[in-house]
Amino acid sequence: MPHVVVIDPVDAIDALLAELHRQKAAGVRRVSVSDESLQALKVMAGVASSGPVRATTSAQTVVPAVSPQPARPAPRPVVVAPPVPKVTVHTPELRPLPAARVLTLPAGTKAERLAWVHGQIAQCPVTLEHLKSPQKPVLGVGSAEAKILFVGEAPTLEEVEAGRAFVGPAGELLRKIVAATGLSEKDIYVTSLMAWRPEPPTAYGKRPPNAAEVAFNLPYLRAQIDAIQPQVIVALGAQSFEALIQAKRTITQERGRWHAFEGRPLMPTFHPNYLLHNSSLTAKRTVWEDFLLVMEKVGLVPTEKQRGFFLAPPRPVATDDVEPDA
Repeated sequence: MPHVVVIDPVDAIDALLAELHRQKAAGVRRVSVSDESLQALKVMAGVASSGPVRATTSAQTVVPAVSPQPARPAPRPVVVAPPVPKVTVHTPELRPLPAARVLTLPAGTKAERLAWVHGQIAQCPVTLEHLKSPQKPVLGVGSAEAKILFVGEAPTLEEVEAGRAFVGPAGELLRKIVAATGLSEKDIYVTSLMAWRPEPPTAYGKRPPNAAEVAFNLPYLRAQIDAIQPQVIVALGAQSFEALIQAKRTITQERGRWHAFEGRPLMPTFHPNYLLHNSSLTAKRTVWEDFLLVMEKVGLVPTEKQRGFFLAPPRPVATDDVEPDA
């Protein structure tokens, strides 16, 4: 008598599900089930009778091994951005700078000698070669009898278009600071380190002058100083400070300390542009402290009010901090 193995229908279905899960994990998405097998499954599930099943070899029913997957959305079209055109910045091809000129001031008053220097700058062929219409050589502005001579950095676009040093927001701020000291326009003269704006290597920003550019322009700056004979020189920013002392120094460490340019007191401080980008009370106080030193150097005695400019207000005293009288 043949050995008969009786399989529990529940175990059979569990085994079938396990096999379907195995095939799904293996990547199978559909399986073929014959009519006989499908009928047997129905019998085990209790949804069909266990009567005789007709064998069918030609027809097969295909059932999914897993639950049907939702239709995938159509792929989104790929948008290809057009290539970004290359921007070529055309810079003029300039000859190497010649040696710096030796300027000898003519006889005359301070105003006459200063006017002569301005004429030399305005007619300088090398300077004109570095300018594009409607740009003009940048000349200093102020009194020939100035007590204080301010030297700025290389000119901005606004300055070469106007042909004057310290126009625009930086110039307005500098004049406000000067007014706060009590000095007047007749007490100051402002000029730039260079008479032209260094051509930038890109279309953005401005380039600091190189050593050759500074060396060529320095005689013109020195001539303005010699014509005016100021009591004090104020270098506004690292560019002018380094050019005047002919050394690489950090403005952060050297500001607030007296230096000398050809025997004249030289005070380095931050350029007004620094305050335009950093309007904190600390930054304003730092620059103001340098101006207090300049005031004293030219014989002005700062008032208590002036000495207190840009100081943080005192912290209010809380009642908990006050000890009762013994």
